[in-house]
Amino acid sequence: MEYRMTENEHGMTVKTYLHANLHLSGAQVTQLKKDPRGILVNGEHVTVRYVLSQGDVLSLADADTTSSDNIVPTKMPLCILYEDDALIILDKPPFVPTHPSHGHYTDTLANGLAYLFETRGVPFVFRSCSRLDRDTSGIVTVAKNRAAAYRFHCMHMAGEVKKEYLAVLCGTLTPAAGEISGCIRRAEESVITRIVTEDDGAPALTRYRVLAYGQDGDGNPLTLVSAEPVTGRTHQLRVHFASRGCPILGDFLYGEEENPYIRRQALHCTKTAFHHPTSGRYMTVTAPPPEDFAPLLAFFDNDQPPEEEIP
Repeated sequence: MEYRMTENEHGMTVKTYLHANLHLSGAQVTQLKKDPRGILVNGEHVTVRYVLSQGDVLSLADADTTSSDNIVPTKMPLCILYEDDALIILDKPPFVPTHPSHGHYTDTLANGLAYLFETRGVPFVFRSCSRLDRDTSGIVTVAKNRAAAYRFHCMHMAGEVKKEYLAVLCGTLTPAAGEISGCIRRAEESVITRIVTEDDGAPALTRYRVLAYGQDGDGNPLTLVSAEPVTGRTHQLRVHFASRGCPILGDFLYGEEENPYIRRQALHCTKTAFHHPTSGRYMTVTAPPPEDFAPLLAFFDNDQPPEEEIP
């Protein structure tokens, strides 16, 4: 990666720039120092004590040299929404796991990316900055290098990465805009299921806005919502909406086991927004609902949106 110094960086040491501007950890800087071409200024090797000048070009050897040895490259269609030297952002289809796990060693998004980078002749290490459940569709962000992954982690911890989901809920959710808060922890004697508790779990906050009310073909009430998980707990949206008596349609774990309209939870990550980990540019990436959402959206009258707004 290359970075051109501006007037703001004039007089700054390389060490300060790496920590303050690129937010690299001490371990990452140490790794760069071990590489003879790890830190270059205008093509020449320098130490971290080097004082930068306006116009200097700082080059870092933070590209991977070997691929993850536990991810089998698998050819599969990928929907790439955005890509540059630091990030690749994809629209994950439903029924595809994000990363390998028991029973899913070759059919995940990570496997597809490994194949893509293999065809490009580029080493690939899977560094997911966001993960979705197997049956949840939508945006997944993957960092291409250590620096971008670390910066994204810092932004997540600071609450600087925004994500919005589209969900179809069973029942009528009221009020039409608001927040759901409540600690989330793993249910006893379960490695998967989560529950909402008052004080003995991880704090969780969800903001939502009702987009429309409707009913399915059998006359059962439905609610279409836009939801923002302010925190990122496992199954957060699924658990929070179920705790309000309005589980996500098709969610076999927290709601009804079967319905004739969709074969998974009707949950789609439709938008993410953040400052680019390298350039700092604020960017927004969106993904339209997948095909299996179309029959559900037909159940709603979008000409009469609620008037309430999120507090």
